[in-house]
Amino acid sequence: MKVLLLTFLFSLSGLQYSIAQASYKNFYLDAFNEQLQMLRGEKPIDFKRAVFITENAYHKGKLNYESFCTDINQVAIKLKGFIKERGFERYKTAGNWAVFTYMTDSLPINSFKPYTYDFDDFMGDKDFSKMFVTKLLRTKSGNCHSLPTLYKILCEEIDTKASLALAPNHLYIKHIDENGQWTNLELTNGGFPRDQWLIKEMAITVEAIKSEIYMKPLSQKESIALTMQDLINEYVFQFGYDSFVLKVANTALSYFPKCVPLLMSKANYYKHIGEADNARNNPDMAFSAKNHALYQKTLNTIDSLGYKEMPTELYQEWVKSVEKEKAKRAVLK
Repeated sequence: MKVLLLTFLFSLSGLQYSIAQASYKNFYLDAFNEQLQMLRGEKPIDFKRAVFITENAYHKGKLNYESFCTDINQVAIKLKGFIKERGFERYKTAGNWAVFTYMTDSLPINSFKPYTYDFDDFMGDKDFSKMFVTKLLRTKSGNCHSLPTLYKILCEEIDTKASLALAPNHLYIKHIDENGQWTNLELTNGGFPRDQWLIKEMAITVEAIKSEIYMKPLSQKESIALTMQDLINEYVFQFGYDSFVLKVANTALSYFPKCVPLLMSKANYYKHIGEADNARNNPDMAFSAKNHALYQKTLNTIDSLGYKEMPTELYQEWVKSVEKEKAKRAVLK
């Protein structure tokens, strides 16, 4: 009788866990559907909203959008006052200057606490929320994902234009300067790197530049598609690979076909699904062959775009150089 009771309790526990998992996954589905509505033109494109619902899915709906908007709006009020105080309203880049200065310099409007780079688990391998804007707002420390994302959100909050741009394992900002030319803005070290520096330091190939998978200012729709990639990363971190990953990747790729991170998520889906099937006692050989073909096709697409993997060691060295560069600039200043 005790054995039967224990078996029943374990079954009940497993059922409750499955129900909870399904409930948590609904937050991801809701976020994806709202992002898709933006891409289809059924809702206005709202980058701030797209970022929030992505992070809220990871936190199982526990974040508060009104509080998030209030935090952003309070900064925006300070930024507008800052521009007026300095008499910079006549400049086209006044908003870009204000947001950049607010985030990187010690000022009364940021309580003399600029945003800094968080070197602890900067890739979010242990805690994926390390990548989040909500974490950045709370702690004033972030990484090459959250820092440029917040910058873009703040710019749009004060009606200033800023575009995200991709580099290997990296996200940064591009915006139009006073002369109408694109300029690069790096939030990790508070600098304005030239294209040549990015190419050298990030080991970007000529083929990758020609195919525009890197260093290209992203459109608003491409930026929303990139938040779908964030949604995939969070989902995989919590639940692993299933059909939802492929659905989101294929949808986002229809709006951002040359997005290497999305293509890699698609390839990883085929890889993990294939490995899971091969690990069964009786694997489906036809499924394995079809799955492998799709995996290889996706890899070929990535290769054709000129993608070359940036060695982890090289990226880690680049991250270390960020702090060295900031220290050097502080001394010069």
